[in-house]
Amino acid sequence: MLSISSATPGPKSKPMCLMLNLDDTFEQKNEIAKAVEEELEKAMSAYGYEIVQTLIVDIEPDEHVKRAMNEINAAARLRMAATEKAEAEKILQIKRAEGEAESKYLSGLGIARQRQAIVDETIQH
Repeated sequence: MLSISSATPGPKSKPMCLMLNLDDTFEQKNEIAKAVEEELEKAMSAYGYEIVQTLIVDIEPDEHVKRAMNEINAAARLRMAATEKAEAEKILQIKRAEGEAESKYLSGLGIARQRQAIVDETIQH
């Protein structure tokens, strides 16, 4: 969660709180910058300052959030690796079965030709 409070705390200032999850924070960076700009403009205009533009250059999540995000990414990569490994094993089993079926077919074909040769030999004598 991200919480942005007014730059000039005081009895008349209202805290501006944006409660966003981290993904929304990155997606809405421009909207957040605009809201900060408006709050700063209100606060600083009384002192003769004009806020021209605010930029949000980097969003730095809490260390616990970073660790959690890294764990989520690592788990996703492990799931993908397991899926790819299972798919590779499936392909190997299919190829082995196809090879075995082809071998049995050719063996049967050879036996059938031997038997036909024996029959042909018997008929000729």
